[in-house]
Amino acid sequence: QHSSEYIILTADQVVTCNNNILEKPKSIEESHEFICQYGTHPPKTVGSVVLTHLPSRKSVCGVDVSTIYFNKRLGEESEYRQLVERLLGDGAPILSCAGGLMVEHPFVEEYIERIDGS
Repeated sequence: QHSSEYIILTADQVVTCNNNILEKPKSIEESHEFICQYGTHPPKTVGSVVLTHLPSRKSVCGVDVSTIYFNKRLGEESEYRQLVERLLGDGAPILSCAGGLMVEHPFVEEYIERIDGS
């Protein structure tokens, strides 16, 4: 017997930096454009989750914002280009991540000074 009630989970994350919303980069060059800002303009990750009950359509949602402070040297062209090359060599999904970086990746962690938020 099938239930006629469901809970639907939807979620997404974007990155904001320097008053711009950065989604997934369309190219490696665009990832460079995103990442070069991070040393001087700390990006924020904005994640949201919505749970919806069907058939009632009642929903609950949550939003989480974290600010990532990177070492200023990441703003230097040689540094951000080298980081992108290392990530690509490691198979990191640069073009599949909002803002072009996964903060959990060990190569990226080397540049993180601190994260405010969860």
